[in-house]
Formats: sequence, C-alpha cells, structure tokens
Amino acid sequence: MKKTFYPKILLPLIKLIFIIGFFYFLFLVIIKFIDKPKSNIDSGFIISAVVFSLFICYIIFHLGYFFCFYFKWVSIFERNISIFELNKLKKTEVDFNEILGYSKSEVYFGKHAWKSKSIVIYFKSGKTSEILSSFVSGVDELEKELKRKKVKYLGFEHYNTGWFFRQYKFTK
Repeated sequence: MKKTFYPKILLPLIKLIFIIGFFYFLFLVIIKFIDKPKSNIDSGFIISAVVFSLFICYIIFHLGYFFCFYFKWVSIFERNISIFELNKLKKTEVDFNEILGYSKSEVYFGKHAWKSKSIVIYFKSGKTSEILSSFVSGVDELEKELKRKKVKYLGFEHYNTGWFFRQYKFTK
C-alpha cells in the first residue's frame, strides 16, 4: 500500500512567478546600465544601480531558497517513508524504525504576515525533514499515517530561528 502526498501548486507557482519576474527586472536594470551612454555616467548612478541590483539579487535568492527548501513530496509505504526534497535534489527512503519521532509546529513568514502548520520528522541519524501544509497536500492525513505506523509523537515545538537556519527542538 502506497500513499503519496504531492506538493501543492498554488503557493509554489506564485513564488516561481515572482522569482521569474525579479530575474526579468534585474535583466532590465542591467540592460539599462549597459545602454546608458558612457559619457554621462556619474558615480551616483553607478552606486545606485549596484545597490539596487544587489537588493534584487537578495530577493531572488531569498525567494528561490524558500521555494527549494519547502518544495517536497512524501510517499508512505508499508515499511518505509520516502521524501523527495528539491533543495537536495534527492529522494530519501527511511524505514519507520529509523525515525526517532515527529513533532507538530508552525512556520512564520514575516513577523505577523502569515503562518503555516508543519510536521517535523526526526531521524535517528540526526537529520530532520520539515513538511509544510502550505507546500504539501494532506499534512493532517500524513500525521494520521505516522500515528498508524506507530511513529512516536514528540510534542509541539515553537518556531525558533537560529542565525541562518531554523533550530529544531528535538535534535540530538
């Protein structure tokens, strides 16, 4: 028996459209910079063009990383779980007896913008995988399947950010 939880399309598609739009906007800025006559280029224009381009690059990186980190799909088989993660470009298959447990959590996007429910799966190897309900369909059903497979529920964990990445509560 195989049960698959596919990625949702709407939010990742919106993020992808924004990424393409910002790439296009960056391309237009670079073309405008190249087409400007060399005789009347002043330092203020160069500095503002570089700062603006770096800002656009930061937005592209942030949206792209966010898209790649949370875009996943999960398949549950009789004896194992398979998780495809776009940021690693690989599919991980793990037996249920190698899962330490799972926790429920919420991920915040912006300080007060919006939040999404998530399930964090902890592996005995020390690795984690976070499944967001905004990006993967049927997260509640996934939790029921984990309970049915007798995977230990570790509890609710609050969203704690580290310097660059999220800090998970139940890691070794």
